[in-house]
Amino acid sequence: MLHGHSSALSLGAHPGPAARLWSTAARTLQQHPFLIKTVASGFGFAFGDVLFQLGTGAALPWAQPAASSSSRSKAPIDWRRAAAMGGAGLAVAGPVGYYFLMWMEANIWTAAPHCTGALATKFTLDQVLGFALWHASLAALHEPHRKSCAELARWPARQLEQHSQRQRLQAAAQAAAFKAR
Repeated sequence: MLHGHSSALSLGAHPGPAARLWSTAARTLQQHPFLIKTVASGFGFAFGDVLFQLGTGAALPWAQPAASSSSRSKAPIDWRRAAAMGGAGLAVAGPVGYYFLMWMEANIWTAAPHCTGALATKFTLDQVLGFALWHASLAALHEPHRKSCAELARWPARQLEQHSQRQRLQAAAQAAAFKAR
């Protein structure tokens, strides 16, 4: 006991740094939701691109071409691309995401906007939109990703064509077998 007080502080009397930070963040979010959403999207897009570069091996020093020793001395992460992705998050995904959230609040599960189903639905839709915007931004900035996205977009048509071709071959084989009888 110090000066007649317990040495253990209650959280309500003197909040710790984490509680003060949380309180400040909550207050700032209430006062400036658009700003917080856009800045968070900018950081999220940049950080996501760095993780993408690391995860795909593009940014790993041992995955770089060994043509010369100078290629290994380059920065392992393409920071310009990460900054451009951050800019896309700040300028496009943040504002679009913010207004999409406002639209969802006004139009989805309006009778019980904070029930588990409503929150799960809104969270899922927000993540799907974010995923689409992130990949669209990366495809706009990075040629190999653009080519991969284009191939992925053509995949269903190729599958349908292959299926149609198999059906035509089966029909031809059945017709030939019928004529042979």
